[in-house]
Amino acid sequence: MFGRVLRLGLAIDWLRVLPILAATVLAAALPVGVPLLLGRIIDGALRGAGLMELLPLLGLVAGLAIAAALAEVLANTLGARLGYGLSWQLARRLYGEVLRMPMLSYATINPGVLNSRLTNDMRMVDPLFTVVPLATVHGWVGLAAVGIALALINPWFLAAFALVPLALLAVRFAEGQINATIKDSYEINAAVAAQIESTTSGDAVSLVRQARATGAEEQRFATLADKSVALAARMDNWRAVINVAYRLCFDLITVLFIGIGVLLASAGQISIGNVVSALFFVGLVRQPLGEVVGRRYPLIRAGMGLDRVEAVLQSANTGLPTVAAAARPPAQPAPAPEVLAFEAVGYTYPGRDALAVRTLSDVASASAGMTGFLAGVSLTRLDQPANPGTTDQPARILSDISFAVRRGETLAIAGPSGSGKSTIISLACGSLRPSSGAVRIEGRDAAALAEEDIWRSVSLVSQDVYLRDATLRDNLRYGLEDATDERLTDALHQAGLGQLLRQLPEGLGTMVGQRGKRFSGGERQRIAIARAVLRDRPLLILDEATSHLDAEREEGILDAIAAIAANRAVLVVAHRTSAIERADRVVMIEHGGVVERGTHAELIAAGGRYATMHRAGATG
Repeated sequence: MFGRVLRLGLAIDWLRVLPILAATVLAAALPVGVPLLLGRIIDGALRGAGLMELLPLLGLVAGLAIAAALAEVLANTLGARLGYGLSWQLARRLYGEVLRMPMLSYATINPGVLNSRLTNDMRMVDPLFTVVPLATVHGWVGLAAVGIALALINPWFLAAFALVPLALLAVRFAEGQINATIKDSYEINAAVAAQIESTTSGDAVSLVRQARATGAEEQRFATLADKSVALAARMDNWRAVINVAYRLCFDLITVLFIGIGVLLASAGQISIGNVVSALFFVGLVRQPLGEVVGRRYPLIRAGMGLDRVEAVLQSANTGLPTVAAAARPPAQPAPAPEVLAFEAVGYTYPGRDALAVRTLSDVASASAGMTGFLAGVSLTRLDQPANPGTTDQPARILSDISFAVRRGETLAIAGPSGSGKSTIISLACGSLRPSSGAVRIEGRDAAALAEEDIWRSVSLVSQDVYLRDATLRDNLRYGLEDATDERLTDALHQAGLGQLLRQLPEGLGTMVGQRGKRFSGGERQRIAIARAVLRDRPLLILDEATSHLDAEREEGILDAIAAIAANRAVLVVAHRTSAIERADRVVMIEHGGVVERGTHAELIAAGGRYATMHRAGATG
């Protein structure tokens, strides 16, 4: 296990480790002097020595006890600071890795599992850096010190410890039974958590009641509870076996020590004080032996957590260098006529294995919480080929898509559901990279840029606006920490929220609530528009930005967007014809390919697929 910790590549300050080791060694070795001195005190008292004569020895006993206690406190304090620092260093690394996964990988992961890796599993790993190292050093040093001290009194006392291996056999067997139960226990807990998550949200409760399944769900929970009770009882039974084995072992060692002591004392080989010292050592050896043997459970538990953490760290789909923005922004090229250009772009969704992160990905239990343009990604598209080992591939989503959007121009993408509109947005934002062809942002090939560098040029207003559970101010200036309240207020006015801002008693300090529930859908859309104003990026992408609004509110949002879009390139994806009619040009796609292009009026006059969809009142 120590080798695994070193292979993690954490930055360990070995100069800080040395005083911890020294304090731990002192804390384990100094108490051994106490029984030896007590034996000498007893022998002195039996010879008739007075209190004043024995007082220096008594003072030395007190000094050793105090020094050992202080050394243990120091070792624990320094060890905890260093150990938890290393543990959180690993947690920071893990967090950084999961922030840098392909966007599609998140579609295969239940957020609760991801949260568990960063919290529960890391807490399982904590003892590996804190309790276990100190206890291991303390235990072995303590055992060695006790063994040396007993050998100095008389080597025959060591023979009594022959009983320890016999007790350890029982302990090892019981631990094996406990360890076999631990995994079953974790699986039961995971099943309980999954049932709670799938049945206690508002929508889930509604579904349960519609299916008249309240009693059935209670019975499922009761079955899991019964299994959990049986496992817990089994684990407690084997823990009791371990405690009994330890207690019986040391009781028998005490009897043997008394017998050996009486035999040796009657033969004149040791004194009564030596016998008393030996009996003290029986109690003293319990702690270090328990520390050495008792570390198995924390080590096994930590190993289970570390297995899952390492699986994430070692995945090819975590820690991608193509996600985070470059330390130095890419050099701005000469101004290109098109802000966004698709050049014969094709895209095929990768197979599940290409996106999976071991111990995290499970499409069957993945959350359906992907929103915005990612909500259009069906998990079934991530299925593996029908015949593994063959050249079959998942269906191609886009083929030979070409268009360009200039500054001051609005281009609309129209098409039925499943035609590839959401994929086009993902490619334009850099969240996906084309399988063929090229996507250019301000003249630069997106394939040569990190995803966050692409976002320097792109603002997105989506149908589902994600707001953090923080103040309105914090949500607006997220990523723009130097933005003043004056800038924020001006952006809200441009987005049509000036009157609302004046009505809020706490103004910019108003808490928006979880996912922005403090505000209506239209107000959240306008907050997203205000964000776009603040970011002032050359490409504005509108992803079904008005799909949740009635006609009156939709017109207001479209007017606000038109006001801020004058000097930007705008890409619109919408199913409502009102949003598309305002575009300068329309590209109609079906089955992943362009079937028509032109102005709204030209396509209506042509009487083709776009006109048919327009007459139906929607475009997908």
